[in-house]
Amino acid sequence: MPTHSNQTRAAVRCESCDAILVGEITPAGSIRPLGTSEDCVCGDGSFTRLKQPASSP
Repeated sequence: MPTHSNQTRAAVRCESCDAILVGEITPAGSIRPLGTSEDCVCGDGSFTRLKQPASSP
């Protein structure tokens, strides 16, 4: 059974309630939240990937 996945894990934000979750981002750009969270119960299903802050020089 392969352990490699072509999906990336990243922090995502619910666009309705602003809850922060861990999600999988597919190569096509779809976001699927992982597991369940008590912080996001709105059920909207629209998520935005959070970007890492730029490193300071």
